[in-house]
Amino acid sequence: MVPMHIFLLFCIFGANFPPIEENEAARLTFAVDGRDSLDDGFAVLVENAMGWAASSEEKAGSVNPAVFLDLVKDPATYRGNELAIAGVIEQQSAAPPPWEYVGEWFVRDTSGTPFVLYVVGESDISAKADIVARARFYKRVDLTGRDGQVRSFATFVTSSSAVESSGFGKSIPLQLLFVPVVVAGALVVFLLSRKKTNQRLQVRDVLLHMDEVIDAVDDASMDLPEDPADALALLHESAEELT
Repeated sequence: MVPMHIFLLFCIFGANFPPIEENEAARLTFAVDGRDSLDDGFAVLVENAMGWAASSEEKAGSVNPAVFLDLVKDPATYRGNELAIAGVIEQQSAAPPPWEYVGEWFVRDTSGTPFVLYVVGESDISAKADIVARARFYKRVDLTGRDGQVRSFATFVTSSSAVESSGFGKSIPLQLLFVPVVVAGALVVFLLSRKKTNQRLQVRDVLLHMDEVIDAVDDASMDLPEDPADALALLHESAEELT
């Protein structure tokens, strides 16, 4: 598996999240890795995320890259740890009941590896945005895609206040970037057609239709299935193609 660009900042007593109390740590030990369900350990981290507060004395630590792989290989060792993560949001939806107020984001890191980020609280950051965030590691989830292969993914829980968009341009839909090009191209074609007096070209035959261009752009973009297992499997397959 390609290691994610995830940097361990602090131990279970993070500088931004409230410390995890002894009874909460005990509840975290009952989190079941591999299962695609939100258990009592998830409730602990959601409650903890609600108390997130920015710190003016944040200092990133240095960790051997092997630890990144251990998040999935040995999740119990890192469960509840505060981390810094970064990537591009591929898809956003609400977590299953009774956690509808928690956002479920599928994110792809800079190496192409997908992971799941659960966001507590409202956020105006949209899909396709580049984000950086501080979060607590929750557990490993094993999902079976449409190809029948089982793949493991890391999941995290954070507060919407702990997520920042690192680039405004990434939040702009890709289709809108093509609008000026389409308009300019249509204008050029129209002016050239006016010069050809020996031919009567119908405008509808020569002008590029903006909606057709946008449809083409949509076709070129990745359309993720609604099912989490299929969506993550598709992201994983595309990541493998890039490596």
